[in-house]
Amino acid sequence: MQHYLFSMSRPVLTALLLLISFSTFAQKIGLGIDFFGYADNREYGAQYTIPKTFFGATISPNLYFEIEKNHRLYGGAHFNQEFGINSENKSRWNPIAYYNYKTEKIDFALGFMPRYERLKDIPRMVLADTLMYDRPNIEGMYFNYKNGNFQQSVFIDWMSKQGYQNREQFVAGISGKYSIGNFFIRNDGMMYHNALTSNDSIDEHIQDNAVVMLRLGVDLSHKTVFDSLTIDAGAAMGFDRVRSVYDMQKANGFISNIHLGYKRFFLANTLYLGEPLNLPNGDSFYHRRTYDRLDLGWMPFKSDKIEGKFTASFHFSPGKVDNQQMFTLRYKFGKTIVN
Repeated sequence: MQHYLFSMSRPVLTALLLLISFSTFAQKIGLGIDFFGYADNREYGAQYTIPKTFFGATISPNLYFEIEKNHRLYGGAHFNQEFGINSENKSRWNPIAYYNYKTEKIDFALGFMPRYERLKDIPRMVLADTLMYDRPNIEGMYFNYKNGNFQQSVFIDWMSKQGYQNREQFVAGISGKYSIGNFFIRNDGMMYHNALTSNDSIDEHIQDNAVVMLRLGVDLSHKTVFDSLTIDAGAAMGFDRVRSVYDMQKANGFISNIHLGYKRFFLANTLYLGEPLNLPNGDSFYHRRTYDRLDLGWMPFKSDKIEGKFTASFHFSPGKVDNQQMFTLRYKFGKTIVN
């Protein structure tokens, strides 16, 4: 196991050493340490779902070097380990290495960039939350534009490079919000392309899959007895095709959300009514005609740097009521060390 950890950490250490060498030219250098601990117990019995417990921690130290104003290079690593280590549950290293151009309006990044801060608001229908445990990075490009009440982001995440045994796979996504007073419009979408391997002897077919959502909502935070209150509703549309097997299939549905918070407590509910959606990267519960999710939560501590959250979730699908208990702890530290 020591040899395994050493062999996995060598490229990460090499990248860090290279970035440290840039400090000679940097106008500003900063240090960041992110910690994410999670216990997510999923007692599922519904079709298409997998009962599983995610229980582990990820620590993500990183350095940034500001060579010019608004231009930064980031380097570091995610180290993840689920508890109960064994031969089937090894430690995982993922590099953090990306360029970032950031102003008040623009956030552009290219490389291996942490996923959570940039994609945390994307609905589970579009992108399942298990990727936060298993795949902490976006590997590709991200662009976000924000101006007043308008915000829009697009990204591409390259999931697998083509090889003799591995398919070429990538996702391209979009997420945005436009506010008009207390009202807002949200759009989210994802396109998944599952191409072929380089092995011509395998009988395989290209898969194209997509989902788009458009919702109209109202934000009544601090206008009632609750600290936060948002309600939205809209349409979802899914597309699925396996080339030379079946043509493009479409599925439509209605989705609504409500979220309210009071002091350290919150309640959230999501309702979907419509046709089953085939979502390789989305939450599998939407592969049915009706689905309702109720979240009851409590945050024992919350500040600018740390958030601890306990959530009890109940999943209502035809003939089944499943439950999930989750506790997450996020700690974020950042400091400029050379200015």
